[in-house]
Amino acid sequence: MKRIAFLFLITVLIHSFTLSAQVECPDTTEAEDVTDVIQDAIDACIAIRDAAVVGDSAVLMQSAQELRANNVVNFNSLRCKDDTIGSLNGHLVFDEAFVDSLANGRDIYRYADDMNRSAAHRGQTANGTILTKTCFVKAGKSTRYTFASKGHQELAVVAESGGLVTMKIHVTNNNGLDKRYDDTRDVKKGRPQRKTAFDLPNNRRNTIELEVINCSNRDISLVVISN
Repeated sequence: MKRIAFLFLITVLIHSFTLSAQVECPDTTEAEDVTDVIQDAIDACIAIRDAAVVGDSAVLMQSAQELRANNVVNFNSLRCKDDTIGSLNGHLVFDEAFVDSLANGRDIYRYADDMNRSAAHRGQTANGTILTKTCFVKAGKSTRYTFASKGHQELAVVAESGGLVTMKIHVTNNNGLDKRYDDTRDVKKGRPQRKTAFDLPNNRRNTIELEVINCSNRDISLVVISN
């Protein structure tokens, strides 16, 4: 009887130690929930996409103002790894200046490349700012990007109207970290927008490779959004 009680006590202690270790040393975590600030930017980009299709100038102007209110700037550290990048001309650019021009009735789609380059020249500001960058993906193809990150990472992609996308995310660092945060739902069909959040080591530089797959049968623009 004493032996059974002793074994039971050892089992309880081992279980308690394991739970304590999990609390004190959490592994990298993943969640679909993101903070309100980046969610506001995601919602504004979705509103821009939907309003652009129907020509709702009031919603376009309001959404552009929401991007400004959330201090959204260009994601200049996001680097495309493709050999060639298709033209954005004729596609939506998720940028306040482009959206303002669209709301005012200008035929701005033909100047999409120029407007996107102008957005890139505005630079990148301090931590806490929401970063966005409009990108291009050919029909049925994918494109890859890289950027460095530390700590809590939030990431989203919103496609222009008619676009369906899937994200693949690969994180590495020089300390042996090698982890994936790929989409697991509707990966072949795609979705109009995607979002994810996960935690990375704070004490070293981590490299994130983002692959965006265009599941639709048309060329599309999309916006990558990061905290």
